Amino acid sequence: MNVRWLPKESIAKSASDLLGGYEQLVGHPVHPPIPVEDIIERYLCLNLSFEDLEARLGMEDVLGATFVRSKTICINQKLLEKKSEGRMMFTCAHEAGHWVLHRQYAEQATRRGDQEFGIICRTKDARSPVEWQADYFAWCLLMPENEVAGAFSQVWDGKEMVLDNARSRLGGTWVCVDPCVSNWPFISDAVREAGGFSNVSKEAMIIRLRELGLVRNMTGESLGWRKTA
Repeated sequence: MNVRWLPKESIAKSASDLLGGYEQLVGHPVHPPIPVEDIIERYLCLNLSFEDLEARLGMEDVLGATFVRSKTICINQKLLEKKSEGRMMFTCAHEAGHWVLHRQYAEQATRRGDQEFGIICRTKDARSPVEWQADYFAWCLLMPENEVAGAFSQVWDGKEMVLDNARSRLGGTWVCVDPCVSNWPFISDAVREAGGFSNVSKEAMIIRLRELGLVRNMTGESLGWRKTA
């Protein structure tokens, strides 16, 4: 799917507007953990289902799908089986991003054909513009900038945390004494706990911290969560 370029600021505002609309619906401010499933069902008024999408669509590595005509967001039930709440909630937020940012493209494609056009999200397409936009929307929705910054300030006494060593010089997980690349899971967990981000994975949080400029990796070493997590 070809989509128009969107700046980060525009995507962040769309996520903020969605959260703000939900807050008006429930009548109070909403803080992490962000109830993305309730936002999808109660505010966006969409059907949220969990099913074997790979069998239904006849393709592999499917994480989720959004169908505009039937107003349905489907999540691969394997994410439930893996019991990874962070991955599942991120996928839900990602699909909500498709609904908010991209449903007009799906509507146009559906009108041109006999069958409903679905926005299918596969691991192999993660680098495509449409998937990156939905990912960024999910980061902003689940981890609002002000909430992340507030939690980070409880963990670290400074504007940013600079990782200038691959491993701890003190031989331990000294997050606030000796921040380093190998300690990234503990840095991420500390921020998650401080901010109540219980439905966000540590991988998603460290990406968000780096994207916001709160954590800077100066070593050139990969964070390497595929091996660590």
